[in-house]
Amino acid sequence: MERTQKNVRLGMTLPVGGADEAVELALAARERGYEEIWMAEVNGGDSYALAGAVAVGAPGMRIGTAVVPAQTRTPMMHAMAAMTLSQLTRGNFILGIGLSSPNIVRDWAGQPYDRPLTRMREHIEVLRQMLSGKKTTYDGRTLSVKSFRLGGAPVGEVPIYLGALNQRMLRLTGALCDGVCLNMVPEFALTQVLGEVRAGAEEAGRDPSQIEVVARLHVVMADDAEMGRNLIRTVFGAYAATPGYNRCFEWIGFGDEARRIREAFAKGDRAGVAMGVTDELCDAMAVVGNRDAVRARIRAYAEAGIDVCVINPIADPSSVPQILGAISGCLDGLDLRNGGVMRATE
Repeated sequence: MERTQKNVRLGMTLPVGGADEAVELALAARERGYEEIWMAEVNGGDSYALAGAVAVGAPGMRIGTAVVPAQTRTPMMHAMAAMTLSQLTRGNFILGIGLSSPNIVRDWAGQPYDRPLTRMREHIEVLRQMLSGKKTTYDGRTLSVKSFRLGGAPVGEVPIYLGALNQRMLRLTGALCDGVCLNMVPEFALTQVLGEVRAGAEEAGRDPSQIEVVARLHVVMADDAEMGRNLIRTVFGAYAATPGYNRCFEWIGFGDEARRIREAFAKGDRAGVAMGVTDELCDAMAVVGNRDAVRARIRAYAEAGIDVCVINPIADPSSVPQILGAISGCLDGLDLRNGGVMRATE
């Protein structure tokens, strides 16, 4: 089996802090050798607005969303934003969407949270049509569009990436998308997780090696690892109780933790949820440790098959440039010819 060699790149997640610091932090990342900025979205900064600011303020960087919830905007709004950002970046924008969580979609946005595979498939199909410039009429089970056409054109083709965690969504990604965005997937589980993407691509007659793998890596750089893990419990512990993440953690080997977290969450026991996030699960969710430990783990992700390691520094914005500098260069000299499920070609 031959293997293709890819250049693994470092990226950075925004927002960190407020919108007024986004361009400054993007420039700090670029100065330290980072090539990409990926926007996350929960209930803070608007990903598309921040991407536009960075596109103008830090030109030349590839910009993507990892990810925006598909259902909190109509496909028309996603397509208009993607077209605009494609123009601003001269064709260097990636549209990453995902299912998100019941809390964000159903409780906050008032949208239905059901038929996940059907919804994602239909969003992707509609967005492909819209971004191609075609007049789009679509009558699906979850989406309906009548005679919409973009009033402009993207620069080239806008790649569509999907945020995916579990088997069926990972296979859908392989079948339909240009890339996959992973979050809180430890490096030891990448063979298992990316194997599903590869299987989905092969079932659809696609070349798996052409599907890019992006991973958001939440980084706490600290000499006191226990303090860092407690920070992860505080910041991300509740994620482990959401259906998608809970199923994923159970699938990749954290069955006991997933069950305890699920049961505690159902009772409204926040302390029980935090207790369920063991040290081992913290280390699966994030990269915690001193400078050398963090650099080694990011390198391990690249060796295991990640194409873009997107650093999300869990820190005060003033210390982010220092953290980015400490990580910079950790991928130098990698030989990837023998690594990575998605890099393998027959």
